[in-house]
Amino acid sequence: MTPKAGDPTGFEEFPDHPGLAGFDVSDRVFVAVSAAHPEKPPIVEASDSKWWGWKDALEQCGVRVGFLCPDELARKYREKTGKS
Repeated sequence: MTPKAGDPTGFEEFPDHPGLAGFDVSDRVFVAVSAAHPEKPPIVEASDSKWWGWKDALEQCGVRVGFLCPDELARKYREKTGKS
């Protein structure tokens, strides 16, 4: 991973997409690794519903997320944010 100049929490490999502007700092490394890998391996998410809100932007950047319990995470995300 390549640290982003002037941004101690950023990586050059992290996608530049407006839908990811508020992405969790501690989780950026997972996205950067997937985005940088030639085979673009999916990220598996089990319980963090915030990832549900970023799934479309990540997909647009070529980063796939596999949700172990998609119905539960979608419900939790709706409850927390009021968005679908």
